[in-house]
Amino acid sequence: MKIYKYIVVLSFLGLWLNSFIASNYLYILGLVLILTFGILHGANDIVIIKKSFKSHLINSLTKTILFYLTIVGVFALFFVLIPDIALLVFILISAYHFGEQHWHFLLKTSNNLLKVSFELIYGCLIFCLIFYFHQEEVERIVNGITGYYLNLDFLKYLLIILCILNALFSLVFYKTNRLFRLQLTEQLLYLLVLAIIFRVTDLIWSFAIYFVLWHSVPSLYDQLKYIYGDVTKKSILKYLKQAIWYWLASIVGLFGFYWFLKDTQIFEALLFSFIAAITFPHVLVISKMFKKKND
Repeated sequence: MKIYKYIVVLSFLGLWLNSFIASNYLYILGLVLILTFGILHGANDIVIIKKSFKSHLINSLTKTILFYLTIVGVFALFFVLIPDIALLVFILISAYHFGEQHWHFLLKTSNNLLKVSFELIYGCLIFCLIFYFHQEEVERIVNGITGYYLNLDFLKYLLIILCILNALFSLVFYKTNRLFRLQLTEQLLYLLVLAIIFRVTDLIWSFAIYFVLWHSVPSLYDQLKYIYGDVTKKSILKYLKQAIWYWLASIVGLFGFYWFLKDTQIFEALLFSFIAAITFPHVLVISKMFKKKND
């Protein structure tokens, strides 16, 4: 998609900001972006549910909202009761979601099992790159969520394995998928850009650049096309009008959390737990949306 050309430019702008803005200000800016534009891309899940699911169980706005909030609540409880397993499940589901968003337009005609496997492995590679370049910060966050220390020295070996698996899957799609073959060089350059960003910037700023620019923006583009049929000024305004209350709630929540927790070591753990709780239902909604688009 042409949108990635703009994303690369904005990513280098993020690198430029990293050189000129103090890390504590970038930390705050990264949080603002994650909980505004990042959360915005999931704020209209209710609209997508009503368009995608033709079930009598969710044939009203109230039932749809209750259906969605129930899933959020269940996974939030999951994090409270068994945080270590919940964290692993969150990483795997999010990895698949990131991979699906990135590759769906290139692999929509491919074998479904190969497609799903590659999307999962690609998303795991993205997470592994972020974790590898910010090992100490990630270990601290994992400790805040699970309550115990996890040594992540194994990441360098996992990174090698994931690179090999990605190369093998890429070889398969290179031989069987013409569109993938035409895009492969460009996609490898994108991955190199991301690796540079993750290596140079702090954890929150790295995650913000990826989550907002490389994931949320393309997702918003796909959602606008699905809900309204096109990406225009009018459709963007409609989307914002429908999502505004969820968006404002995220901003208020951001500053509320920061105000009360800025001097504690659990803020980042709570932040990622919050993102995890709302990610689970969002992944189901977007996967259904892509399936409906490809039917």
